[in-house]
Amino acid sequence: MITYRKAQPADMETILMLRMEYLTETHPELEQEIADKIRRQIPGYFQEHLNRDIVVYLAEEDGKAAGCVFFVLINKPASPLFITGKTGTLMNVLVLPEYRRRGIGKELVRMAVEDGKRWDLSYIELRSTKCGYPLYKSSGFEEDKSIYMSMKLFLNE
Repeated sequence: MITYRKAQPADMETILMLRMEYLTETHPELEQEIADKIRRQIPGYFQEHLNRDIVVYLAEEDGKAAGCVFFVLINKPASPLFITGKTGTLMNVLVLPEYRRRGIGKELVRMAVEDGKRWDLSYIELRSTKCGYPLYKSSGFEEDKSIYMSMKLFLNE
């Protein structure tokens, strides 16, 4: 039976394992040096932010990790696009291969969405892989149509 819960500080090894699993699956070209840098950064990040401005939802079977969703909470000055000033970003949505096609990802996303409603978020955003797109569409997510163009300035490469 699959159980669902929010991660706690004692789950750091599980969070780290699931993060690295997600990154190696979505970035097969990830170089070992970069992976090692990421692996070193993650524990400190979660020690500072877990259950403050990031929530990790875990799915487990018999105490073994089956999947996760990371939910980053953002508070910024209100605008017409986010009236409450509060938004959320789903990331690292992962169900390990042996647990897929059992509704685990859908339940993890549902949990995050329900919390987002309780927390009065204006919206929840995410970036979808082709594989994840049907899950998010069926969960009510829509493609973002904006007057703004997405841009980035890379500072540390």
